[in-house]
Amino acid sequence: MGFNERQIRQLLQPINPKRVVRDGKGNAHVAQQDVTAHLSRIFGFGGWEKQVVSVELVFEQPGTKPNRWDVCYKALVKLTLFDEDGNKVTSFEDGSCGTALNQSRGDAHDLAYKSAISLSTKRAAKDAGDQFGLSLYNKGQTTAIVKSTLIGLEAETDEKHDVQSEVEQVVSLGNDEIDRDTNPADHARDELRSLSMSKGWDLNAVASAFHDGGSGSLATASEDQVRSFLNLLKSGAVKI
Repeated sequence: MGFNERQIRQLLQPINPKRVVRDGKGNAHVAQQDVTAHLSRIFGFGGWEKQVVSVELVFEQPGTKPNRWDVCYKALVKLTLFDEDGNKVTSFEDGSCGTALNQSRGDAHDLAYKSAISLSTKRAAKDAGDQFGLSLYNKGQTTAIVKSTLIGLEAETDEKHDVQSEVEQVVSLGNDEIDRDTNPADHARDELRSLSMSKGWDLNAVASAFHDGGSGSLATASEDQVRSFLNLLKSGAVKI
């Protein structure tokens, strides 16, 4: 049967800016709790299904603080959409990684695991178009980029109700998501960890070399300090 006209017209609407969250650098996101709610708004309860195809631990390693851990999982999620009669219309599949840094061991696994699934779900949902953040990939654009379809619509009608028109402003990403760009220093530390892993360096030795260089604690260092240290490592001026 396929989606009905009301559903298709809604899918062709531009995303309501109230549903968009912007991080400290202005990057635009749709929160996982909003994606879940909007799937139910458009397709109904029971009109969509999320299948976690796979989840895999990428790494577990000591964090930069005592008794803290860094953990990363990668997940693959399949999102299936049904028509009003319960027949499958289409499915989308996508994946992502979720990372948790400097958490207790249990919390690090819990947060990274859930983050990978949430981010994968959002990536799969965006294939359903602008209502699920597709336009945001174009530098945060909130006007529609799909705009029209040759399938599923008959003559224009006056019924153009937008189910997202009354939503409240979304103010944060979900607890299961990681806003990687909020703290530039943390992003630089992520790059340092990746370099250390690729080189086979012990992270404690890396942190000690940073401290011995007179820059203090790696865990509390500024972005400039971490990036300067990164450059020294890459140039070979500092040996681990």
